[in-house]
Amino acid sequence: KPSKVSHHVSRHPLRGGVFLCVRLVLASTARAMAPKKKTTKPKSKVASKKAPDIAEEHSGEPQDDLDERPRTEAESTKPSAPPNAKDEGKPRPNSAAGREELEKGATSAKADEAKDELPAKKARKDDADSDAAEREKDALKDPRPVNTHEALFHPRDITLNVMPVAGGKVLMALSEGGLQYLIAGARMNLGMRAGRYMFEAKIVEALNPAESSAGGTRVRAPTPRQFLRIGFSTADSKLVLGDSDEHVFFDSEGNFCMGKKKILAAQRVTRDQVIGVVLNLDLHSTNANTLSLFREGDRISEPMPIPECLHGKVLYPHVSFRNVTVHVLAGAVPAKSLPFKCRTIMAAAKDDIVVSSHHTPNDGKYDVLLPVALPDEGTFDWLDGFIAKNPHYVELSDRKILEWAATSGLWKPKATGWKTSNDKLEFNFGLPGMDDRSIRRVLRAVAPVVPRHYIVMEVKSNLLQSERKEILKRFSAPHFRKTAHVVMGEPSEEFKRTQLDKLLKAKQDKADIAWRAKKAEDKRKKEIERRQKELANMRKKADEMRRKAAEESRKKADEARRKAEEARKKAEDARTKASEEAAAAGVEMKAEEGLDETKDEDDATKMEVDDPVKDEAKDEDGKQDPKEEDMDESCGDGVEGPSEHEEEEEEAEPPRVELTPEEQQRWFRPAGGVSDLTSAVMNQFFGSFSIPESSEGFDAVNFEWQDDDTSREYLRKWVLEKKRTSRIDALQPGPWFQERVKEWAKVFAEWQAKQKSYKTAQAQTAKESVAQKKNEDADAKGSDEGEAKEDEFDVSEEAEDVDIYTVGDVCDVGNGVPLFKDFAVEDWALLQLRFELYTLQLAYQKDVGDPERVGIHETHLAFYYNKYFRKTLTPKHFGAANNVELTNLVRDSVMWDEENKVLTTPLAEEVEDITHFMKLTEEQRRERQRRIDAGDETARLKFSPLALQASASTISKAAAASGPIRPQSGAAWASGAASAKQWTRPAASSGFAMTGRGGANLAAAAAVASWVGGLPSWGAGRRW
Repeated sequence: KPSKVSHHVSRHPLRGGVFLCVRLVLASTARAMAPKKKTTKPKSKVASKKAPDIAEEHSGEPQDDLDERPRTEAESTKPSAPPNAKDEGKPRPNSAAGREELEKGATSAKADEAKDELPAKKARKDDADSDAAEREKDALKDPRPVNTHEALFHPRDITLNVMPVAGGKVLMALSEGGLQYLIAGARMNLGMRAGRYMFEAKIVEALNPAESSAGGTRVRAPTPRQFLRIGFSTADSKLVLGDSDEHVFFDSEGNFCMGKKKILAAQRVTRDQVIGVVLNLDLHSTNANTLSLFREGDRISEPMPIPECLHGKVLYPHVSFRNVTVHVLAGAVPAKSLPFKCRTIMAAAKDDIVVSSHHTPNDGKYDVLLPVALPDEGTFDWLDGFIAKNPHYVELSDRKILEWAATSGLWKPKATGWKTSNDKLEFNFGLPGMDDRSIRRVLRAVAPVVPRHYIVMEVKSNLLQSERKEILKRFSAPHFRKTAHVVMGEPSEEFKRTQLDKLLKAKQDKADIAWRAKKAEDKRKKEIERRQKELANMRKKADEMRRKAAEESRKKADEARRKAEEARKKAEDARTKASEEAAAAGVEMKAEEGLDETKDEDDATKMEVDDPVKDEAKDEDGKQDPKEEDMDESCGDGVEGPSEHEEEEEEAEPPRVELTPEEQQRWFRPAGGVSDLTSAVMNQFFGSFSIPESSEGFDAVNFEWQDDDTSREYLRKWVLEKKRTSRIDALQPGPWFQERVKEWAKVFAEWQAKQKSYKTAQAQTAKESVAQKKNEDADAKGSDEGEAKEDEFDVSEEAEDVDIYTVGDVCDVGNGVPLFKDFAVEDWALLQLRFELYTLQLAYQKDVGDPERVGIHETHLAFYYNKYFRKTLTPKHFGAANNVELTNLVRDSVMWDEENKVLTTPLAEEVEDITHFMKLTEEQRRERQRRIDAGDETARLKFSPLALQASASTISKAAAASGPIRPQSGAAWASGAASAKQWTRPAASSGFAMTGRGGANLAAAAAVASWVGGLPSWGAGRRW
């Protein structure tokens, strides 16, 4: 009996435990011996009461043999219950036969218990599921009409890498190249606005595409490589779940995500598992505005509340995935039954469903738009406004690919180099599959296959006729209508206002950043000032403590001196009294006086030692140092904090900025750090920009801002302006220039050699005259000297008086005197500059062959000079600050056009005779010398030695013509001895430094040295 069992357990726990075990074994044995009956599986409630039934069933069986405790007198006299009729003939438990029967019964009991445990576990699981399902009630029968629209994924609601198959129910993602890193997305056309409904999906395939290793992988690919996101979103929101605040979903990792926020709220799901999501928008339900996740019909998440921004909005089923194939189970009946009755969204009430329109064109043709706009003139701003008004258009451009990559978890550094532009952005992700731009190739092949509205945003390609034709060939299918939108000229007033608003916002943001930086700097300065005041206050307190300590020390010293003085007076009084008493004892008195004198000296010494302390005390009692007083006045007793007015100023908002009148007149805002086209691409192709025509294959050409004629005139003027200000990177010097420079190099070298030989002859003549003078008499010497000087004067005067422009041979104006006999380094540099700049502007016109390119713009002079002459043009070497000052030095040969700012010449005709530049240089030299002789020091030139330099092409040709550079003492060289052909390094004192460029620098040094009048020499055998 239960009471007796509890009594045994309470009195003897060990005996009671054994008693219970034996009783269970006997019960199992009896059950095994009983005939089997067909019974149904017990329910959970029955299974939960299994053990009490067994105890009650066997409560009447004898227990005396299992009870070993001493019996009470009442118990021993109590008659035992007769055995049951069914137990008659059975062996007793304590007999051998009984024990054998018990062992058999125990084995059978274990098997029965294992069988009974299965329904018990099933019952417990059912109870747990029923407890979880209690959060959602069974759907009531709804008499309203049921939705009849088919669940579809329209092309405009799927990303470019999704390929729907099997009637649109199976979604496959492209994974070639860089597409394996991008997330695919698809939104269903049936949206919920009320009620509680569900939809299901299943991962049927997991892909593991190989990553390309070409070029090396610098970063890790985004993880996880394969996943699924399933949830809901609003219409026209972004197609990648997680890229908008209007998304709510679960992912395969068990995260519940609201926009870009996520929390771990469910179990993970994997392939071949049916995943269901239940969205409850029933306001009468306790779980209103919640989302739940189910796996194989079992709940694996609590009902999660959706964001408040989605309350009251129509929400559409949405899936996003990467490297998997998803089967969307769009049926009227759930593939896996839930713990409660819930209809799918396909079987929802018609009033609770909103069907998104497909934007199917009436004529069955989809638009392919090509915006044709000039770079940096509102191209992408117009595009953004157009897409905002027409969200059903899909943009095909590099910037959208990069936005897609960023949404998919790929990161790349911001590109601001000269290679990047808004039209062709850099793909520097560090992943070969992304950086090789294979995505662009695949999308170009896939886009024409899927019929939808496209807008092809290619700035350069849309402006070139040849590339426009290539784009139209890709969309040659009959269901595409190809249209060009020309966006040129003066924009509309709406667009102008938009541009001014953006310009004002950018200016305000810049001002806010500067204001915050200034505020932070002011705060830092105030903090420093506060700390300085604190330190000054601490110093003041320390000084005050030192003054107090000195005052205490002074008082103690005064007290000590006072006591010493009193002691001295008492001693004097005692000595006086003693002296009066011992007046007769003269010897003793003298001895005492001597002793007193010694004591007085000691006291005096003591006082002298105390004097510094006294002086210090006097200084402390005196006036304080003026600097310390000023410091104390400035510091005050405490540290003052900022006033209320200052605090209000600190908390004030940043100043509001306004646009200047010049900014308000702008049609387009500045490009900023990145232009629509790189300078190289712009300079190469802008001359070929054109407006599209219907003959190219367009079904229509629309003009957004200006009409056809006005737009064409605007483009023509824009191209002319670009031709004036842009440079041609691919331009190469032509044959005429090459021949001209070759001729110049030869003549220039001859002129310098002529000047050198003339000066050498003049020096030799002077030496001979000096030698002759030494052998003659003083009178004859004087007469000859006067004649020599007269002859020399006559030759010089003859060269100076000759008319420059009537000279036929500049190398001999008479008596073998060259016109350039007085040329210095500055004159040779100016002569070379005249020829080079004049030839440069003339060669540019001949090589370009475009009359609309009127000349070299001022900003590109150095570029073309380097391209033609292979050397750098540096105005500072000529003592000039810029190109304008540089050309003013040779304004008789070249000048700047005031209107177009291009390099021109004042010479009416093309100069064929090179000597004309020599005559111009000599004329300028004479004028400059006259000014210097008149005392005008401003006419003196201050050139750097680097002003006279040879071009790389001239040096290389001269070196090739003369052979390798070698020592001028040719005997040893001609003999062919190897040791004689080894160069000797010049001594450190020679001032010559060897450079890493070897023969090229040596050739340049030799050429420059030969122009300035001779090669340098470092001693025998070292002439170059």
